[in-house]
Amino acid sequence: MFEPILAAIGLGLLAVLCLPFSGFQKLVLEVYGLALRLSLLALLAGAAVLCFRPDLLPVEVENVLSDFPHVRALLPATSSPFFGATIAASLAVVLLPWLAVIDVSRKLAGRRLRRLKLLTREAHIETLPAAAEPPAQRRVDRRAAADALAQAGSRKPYRVADHVS
Repeated sequence: MFEPILAAIGLGLLAVLCLPFSGFQKLVLEVYGLALRLSLLALLAGAAVLCFRPDLLPVEVENVLSDFPHVRALLPATSSPFFGATIAASLAVVLLPWLAVIDVSRKLAGRRLRRLKLLTREAHIETLPAAAEPPAQRRVDRRAAADALAQAGSRKPYRVADHVS
């Protein structure tokens, strides 16, 4: 009876979270980053428990591994104390880059994202060519240019070097 209402509310909430507002994006990244971080910590804690008590491994793991013989050949025996550590390490190696991407995106989202957009917009406007008139061509007075070059030259008297043969 309440399921259709809860489903509609859930879909509406997901639709709002999909909107391109930086506040919502930051919230989604915060929640996903926290959930992934806690999941990885729980996975590593479970692997630590299985190192000391390998008999606590559920039977369902054996059933799942029987469906994937190639994967089972790569892993140690399920009764081994290193089985849980191997599984946890392989999953953590795959998921850690995703956690890094979420963390960097989360740090850039929100106020910083608005600031970056503003900075790039200002830089783009500054690089646009100005609609000013082209510089006026001045006639160069050759005599004045020659005098200026003569004045800018070295003030030391010119000496001819003696060449000894």
